[in-house]
Amino acid sequence: MNIQGVSTGNLTINQRLFVLIILFIGLPFFLLGSFWYQSSTEAIEQFAAGANKRIIEQTNVSLDSYISNLENSTYPFIHNPQIQQFLSTTELTPYAYFQLAKKVEDDLFAQMIYGRSDIIGISLVAENKRQITDYESAPGLLDMSEIRKRNRSFQEQLDQYNDFQIIGLSRVGNTPSLTVARKLYDNSSFLYKGLLIVDLNLKQIGAICSNDSLGGFDVWIMGSDGHMIYHPNPKQIGAEVEPGLLSRIQNRDSSFFRHQDAVSGTEKMVLHERSQITGWTVVADLPLNNLIGDLITQRNYSLAAASMLLIIALALVGGFSLSLTRPLSMLQKLMARVERGDFVLPTHMNRFRNNEMTAVFQSFYSMTGELKRLIREVQDSQLKERELMIKQKESELRSMQSHINPHFLYNSLEIINSYAIADDHMEISRMTRALAHMFRYNIGHAGSVVPLREEMTHVQYYLDLQSARFRKLRIDMDMNERDLDRVNAVRLTLQPIVENVFIHGYRGKKPSYLGISSRAEAGYYAIVIRDKGVGMTAQTLRQVRRILNSGKKPEGGLLRNDGDETTSGIGLLNVHQRLQLTFGDEYGLYLVESVPSEGTIFEIRLPYRTSEEGFHVPDHDD
Repeated sequence: MNIQGVSTGNLTINQRLFVLIILFIGLPFFLLGSFWYQSSTEAIEQFAAGANKRIIEQTNVSLDSYISNLENSTYPFIHNPQIQQFLSTTELTPYAYFQLAKKVEDDLFAQMIYGRSDIIGISLVAENKRQITDYESAPGLLDMSEIRKRNRSFQEQLDQYNDFQIIGLSRVGNTPSLTVARKLYDNSSFLYKGLLIVDLNLKQIGAICSNDSLGGFDVWIMGSDGHMIYHPNPKQIGAEVEPGLLSRIQNRDSSFFRHQDAVSGTEKMVLHERSQITGWTVVADLPLNNLIGDLITQRNYSLAAASMLLIIALALVGGFSLSLTRPLSMLQKLMARVERGDFVLPTHMNRFRNNEMTAVFQSFYSMTGELKRLIREVQDSQLKERELMIKQKESELRSMQSHINPHFLYNSLEIINSYAIADDHMEISRMTRALAHMFRYNIGHAGSVVPLREEMTHVQYYLDLQSARFRKLRIDMDMNERDLDRVNAVRLTLQPIVENVFIHGYRGKKPSYLGISSRAEAGYYAIVIRDKGVGMTAQTLRQVRRILNSGKKPEGGLLRNDGDETTSGIGLLNVHQRLQLTFGDEYGLYLVESVPSEGTIFEIRLPYRTSEEGFHVPDHDD
């Protein structure tokens, strides 16, 4: 035998084993160990970043929810009569202005501030130079002239703001605050003439960023201008982010990277996630040693232990001999059975002259017994996890359902209807009845089969509401009344197609025409829905037909006439599949025709009712 040019003919078995271990185990172990050292470091960092990234994402979601809730709380100001009087140019006596200010503070400001500890103060400012302010909750003494001056500067920038604008950081007295504004318009001129300005302390944002699971590192918020909106260290609030860190954060909406702190010199891992709603970036800078120091130490210990084991193996290799062949062969056969999933092994165990092999067999039997136990535990754990998921989904569903009180909504709509009738507002009464019917109908079982008359009644109420919205809308309804009780339909399948006309058929323009007609065929009853809207391109037409024929939505989504992606077509597909699953493949939704700038025609094919329900196949001359 010759290895690497060295003759091993005179070497003992122990020596040969020693040489083989050095060349084929020791050297590869060293090379692979070096490679593994580098790759494991990267893997540990990625694992740690992934584990903490979910917390950052949840923080971002909570911040978006907080800002959205704040935005929703400003809606009552838009059409309020007192606000409209405040925005008007009508001259008011000092007493009338005092009464108006007091009513705004008592009715609107108090309603918004009630139960909220994060609002420092609220201001109303109009282009007619009127201002109403309420800063009673602000800590310390304030110079209100400075606040009024600041409010006027915001009013002068009114045209640069969105309807709801996060203006940014400011100071109310000595307290740092986040200032947001809602634009207010005059109902008579439809021009923006005022601002609702809300100053918020940073306690709520700080509470969102604080999390018991985020021990050992800081979570802070950076605005789109590169300044810190919030930081656990109050001295950092409003400060600029250092340029090197800022450029790396702004390069991508979400990522993680290593960064050397310019002040402390500490190496940190930075995770960040940008919000598409607020434009803020939630950043977590984690000291690398705190994050993965223990894992690195364990990795180093593992390498040291493996190296020590290798050295011990080399020192003890002389004690082994060819007598290991037989027990190793037996062990190999037993392991092959375990690999095939056979854990039923012989109960007796051979005794060998060397205690090491006896210990190996004992360990193997213990290991197989432990593996068998662990497999049972994993199976039991998976079953429990599935049961827990099902219970969790049921709990979430019950929680959602508990927030809806149909009787309360019905009674409220009936009260509104009664007041409308009493005041001779018949249009409002008609719309209220339509809305009540739609709500009552919508909460019914979505998959139940109903007579076509019920679906058409639901569509008619929906069109009543749309007609009130679009006064110039012409509706052409040509239905055979005798057939409405002779045809079956699935609840809530016609109205989504009619609604699709208003959402997509007249995208970018006001609806002008909607036609609904029926046609009796020998094997089905057809409902034809047509519009004179924007229509579809030939490519979009092919895509929609492919969706309805194949039952699969396209990966790229449907295209507008201008080529931009708009919708996946899932709504049309859902209606089509519900009809086919309920009545059979010969029924469903069909796209008959669509021409750009001329309109679209859809056809819904429904079955006639069975003999037990009053089977009827009308003649073609009906």
